[in-house]
Amino acid sequence: MNGWVWVGVGAVVGVGAGVAVAALAAGRRLPVEHVSEGGLELAQPPGAVWEVLTDVDLFPAWRPELSHVERLPANAVGGVRWREYDRHGHTTYEVVESEAPHRLVTGIADPDLPYGGTWTYVLTPAGGGCTLTVTERGEVYPPFYRAVSHYVTGEGATIHKYLGALAHRMAA
Repeated sequence: MNGWVWVGVGAVVGVGAGVAVAALAAGRRLPVEHVSEGGLELAQPPGAVWEVLTDVDLFPAWRPELSHVERLPANAVGGVRWREYDRHGHTTYEVVESEAPHRLVTGIADPDLPYGGTWTYVLTPAGGGCTLTVTERGEVYPPFYRAVSHYVTGEGATIHKYLGALAHRMAA
């Protein structure tokens, strides 16, 4: 191979390593925990929205990132558990708290993942419809992933994607 090609390859590898080291250093300065929030105004009353939020078996029908969902045995206190599959693998969730049709808290139930946390859904009546507020209290453990989540994808990206899919489902 020509010497200039090796110089170019070395430069690319060096820049890539430098970016990785910078991301790792930036991630170490970020907190493990984050809070993100998003919301929707919906024409449907809380009960109708609650049905969509809690019908685990139908999640893949309106959440395009999911390939399928596997229902699991209930947790120790009887809470619903399920596993969501997407192109990145799978994540196990469980219902942590449920006050139909106004408040639902779900959490990641897989301690081996590089992330964890809960999602709190609050449905507030508004006219003939309701307002949905979703709050993610997340944790991202590896510093490199924290940097990517914070600076590249944004901590609120998952909520906004979810709310976009839900808005589309509720408009149908």
